[in-house]
Amino acid sequence: MIQLADILIVIPARGGSKRLPRKNILPLSGKPLICWTIEAALAAGTNSRVMVTSDDQETLNIVKNYESKGVIAHKRPDALATDTATTVDTLIDAVNAEVDAGYTPRTVILLQPTSPLRLASDINEALIVYSENKCQDTVVSVCELEHPNAWVGVLENGNVIRGLDVSGKRSQDYRKEYRLNGAIYIIPVGCLLSRKKIFTNTIRASIMPIKRSIDIDEEFDFQLCEMSL
Repeated sequence: MIQLADILIVIPARGGSKRLPRKNILPLSGKPLICWTIEAALAAGTNSRVMVTSDDQETLNIVKNYESKGVIAHKRPDALATDTATTVDTLIDAVNAEVDAGYTPRTVILLQPTSPLRLASDINEALIVYSENKCQDTVVSVCELEHPNAWVGVLENGNVIRGLDVSGKRSQDYRKEYRLNGAIYIIPVGCLLSRKKIFTNTIRASIMPIKRSIDIDEEFDFQLCEMSL
């Protein structure tokens, strides 16, 4: 368990979703999807303030079940509930709401509710990376690529594929590569407010296993998570 001062954990849960409607409140193994992230945030034991920001009243009603544990149900402005609203704007709104409430967060932890397999220990591991680097660089959760990037190409006319490494090398002969898994972002508030960006010039990585890196975007992902629990 790692504790830093003045942390705000933000869980964004917009009501609209095109590919998997109402996904943030769909029941995953018996409880709404968003609850998995709320409970991971609380279990991390970081003494942080936890805020769920949403335009959807049904989602906020679910969040209110956690109010006794200090979780904040924040109704975001309608302007931040559109398809064009950015995550940065949503985070800045959350920080401003905290300032209005008399708090001054110095660090924001962004936890997407679409990563339900993320554990409290994953959050703490990312915080260790963040604190070891003096809390100045954005930390993101990553997982190892399932296949070498050298096996990725682009399709051109006539189904011609370009850019593949066809040397015949085995997957284990390539250098390990990592990708964002979307589960955890730890951001210095100064960067967020002054630059209106999530990412600092230098980005640090906290590694999560592939099996906990499923990001729910469509029905197949949801079913995969269900089978993993």
